[in-house]
Amino acid sequence: MKNFKIIFVHIIFLIVFVFTLTCEAQINPVYKIMKLRGWISPLEKDLGKLTPDQYEKEVLVSMGYNDTTVTKLQKAGVNLLSLHKRSGHWNEKTWAALSDCIIIGTVSRIEHPFGEKSWFHTVAYVRVEEFLRNDYNLPKMQIPVLLVSGPTGTGQTAIEIGEDTLGIGEHVLLYLSACSLIRFASNNHMHNLYNQLINDSTIKFSIVAKFNIETGKVISRNRERNLNNVRSEIKTVLTTIHPKLSNK
Repeated sequence: MKNFKIIFVHIIFLIVFVFTLTCEAQINPVYKIMKLRGWISPLEKDLGKLTPDQYEKEVLVSMGYNDTTVTKLQKAGVNLLSLHKRSGHWNEKTWAALSDCIIIGTVSRIEHPFGEKSWFHTVAYVRVEEFLRNDYNLPKMQIPVLLVSGPTGTGQTAIEIGEDTLGIGEHVLLYLSACSLIRFASNNHMHNLYNQLINDSTIKFSIVAKFNIETGKVISRNRERNLNNVRSEIKTVLTTIHPKLSNK
């Protein structure tokens, strides 16, 4: 009987240990990093709508940018202060500073796994050919990118005006952010989406900016740049933020 009790206790301990490891593994790594940087979720703290100044401070904290980093970026031509006043004038350097992943790749798969009431309706998988920024040390794989536009599952299609969409076979340069996806759900008090994101070990991204790549050019709706020049500007930003982030 005594041996049975000992075995029973060991089994319970093993179950608890495995459950703990499983729960830990399911916490989103980006969320962990944001919290370590001092980011506080307005949703978790039951805060109301953030003011523009509060929002911009939250962006900087979640990205791990302190006053020194912001000053260095200003000298490099990137002003992260008063972002809401200049969003229409963002350029490659600003997009690079606001991204945590920048890739060149090809859209390989499109799925619509979300329900009618979901904010997002499409997940596009982009097979990475090259990382220009890779804060989470991801391997070259298929990166999942969430889009609002797409079938709702009820025979209708949601369309987000002005959204950069993705189609199978597109060869693209994408400025992506996992941080902003989590912030978006938190700031807009989207409890279900927020909980799904922070309890998912798979890192998902939203688009900061999108360019198609054609014969050495990066092309968007109203911009066309030389790819090598864009690479150089991205490297300048990353070197300014932290030398270890730049691709040498």
